[in-house]
Amino acid sequence: MNLAHFLDTAAACYPEERAVICEENNITFGALKRRADELSAGLLRQGVTKGASIAILSSNSIEYVEILFALMQLGAIAVPLNHRLTNRDIEILLEHSEAKILFCEAVFQELVPEKAEKLEQVIAIGGKHPPAAREYAKLFQPALCADETAAVSENDPAAIIYTAGTADEPKGVLLTHGNLIWNTFNYSAALEYSPQDIELAPTPLFHASTFGRIFTYIFNAMTAIMVRKFSPAECLAIIEQEQVTSITQAPTMYRMMLDIWSEGRWDTGSVKRAVTGAAPMSAGTKTGLKKIFPRAGFFDLYGLTEASPGVAILTPADFHRKAESVGRPMLSVEVRAAGADDQTLPPGQVGEILCRGPNIMQGYYKAPQATARALRSGWLHTGDAGWIDEDGFIFLAGRNKDIIISGGVNIYPNEVEAVLMKHPAVKEAAVIGVEDALWGEKVVAIVVPEKNASCTAQLLMDFCRERLAGFKCPRVVTFTPELPRNAAQKIMKQELKKYYRP
Repeated sequence: MNLAHFLDTAAACYPEERAVICEENNITFGALKRRADELSAGLLRQGVTKGASIAILSSNSIEYVEILFALMQLGAIAVPLNHRLTNRDIEILLEHSEAKILFCEAVFQELVPEKAEKLEQVIAIGGKHPPAAREYAKLFQPALCADETAAVSENDPAAIIYTAGTADEPKGVLLTHGNLIWNTFNYSAALEYSPQDIELAPTPLFHASTFGRIFTYIFNAMTAIMVRKFSPAECLAIIEQEQVTSITQAPTMYRMMLDIWSEGRWDTGSVKRAVTGAAPMSAGTKTGLKKIFPRAGFFDLYGLTEASPGVAILTPADFHRKAESVGRPMLSVEVRAAGADDQTLPPGQVGEILCRGPNIMQGYYKAPQATARALRSGWLHTGDAGWIDEDGFIFLAGRNKDIIISGGVNIYPNEVEAVLMKHPAVKEAAVIGVEDALWGEKVVAIVVPEKNASCTAQLLMDFCRERLAGFKCPRVVTFTPELPRNAAQKIMKQELKKYYRP
């Protein structure tokens, strides 16, 4: 089996149903299958064969999905690129991935480097394309016969996805067809998708979560609505217009919806499933979600690019009861908390979160030493500190690299952040360690206050002292209108440490 089989089945069973919607355009499963077949034929005649790396630099679009399935048919390796990177970053990733062809949306042409080591041609998607680029529409050829292409199995590589913020030292996660197939099974079982579902997917396809879910959508023959650029008002209007049943997005995106929400302006009653992930969600946002989606069950996902990306899920039954947990392991995933010697720790004891299963990456592309470190003893070492309770629920304490050591004692930022975000005046909070002459590091909280909230640093420090041991409490609280985030909507704590001045 390979990922292209998902589209074969969906097209055979639901040829006239809509597969993907993007802005005013849509495509049925039957048409998507035909176009993927014709595009794969054109690419093969351009010399794209099994194992070739093909990069994509584009916002979400129907063409993006066509390209992905054409590449999966050929056994070529998709390399989704973050269009928010710089020219130099793009050049580094093209060279590292050894991309032979770059599909580039016209609006991102200025990001294309003048030369890359293996890059043979640029194919322009949409808009006016430069003379040096080949036009996307001219690639399509009559579909191939079965014996014209190489067999593609679940063991073959399907994608190289670069983890956020690693362009200076590229860390490309190599995922196979089998990895992404198992991720699809995990998501399908956890979220109970069906062909009747219409999911709004406003997050970018270059991110591992959306990239993995596109195959899940096709496997379940559901309709996916792709958004080129997130707008809370636009997304709420789409939900009403298309009677969306499911939505997956980061907490900040839900928060932006909540900030503009007004009763009666949009009808969102069709939504039965709202999924979040990538970062903790504040108690205020969790409470507010029920206003926006009164009939929905709420889910929280924990994942990593290295896991294709799903690791654990918190279901509606536990979304509020175990509000600070990221849930239990998904269908095919084993998870444990381990000490420095990689031995399993008892419930409640903080260690590094390790996981294994058929969805775990093959390794980092062209980085055998990093791969050996990450996958030692057959387990993915996530770099996340956390613990597992007696019921099997996973709790994160923060990234190992973000742990604060003050007076020789470990302080876990997530624990402090969770307390801060319980205060009604706090919209978001990030906790970092800042160098201190006496203690080594001191705890500093950077807070985004709720609009029009009355809040002072002393008020929040007192709030923490009532709920935390004294050594865990922030010594400094500072306010900011927003926190720096990467493309995955995760807070960039290294940026906060770089620019923070106590």
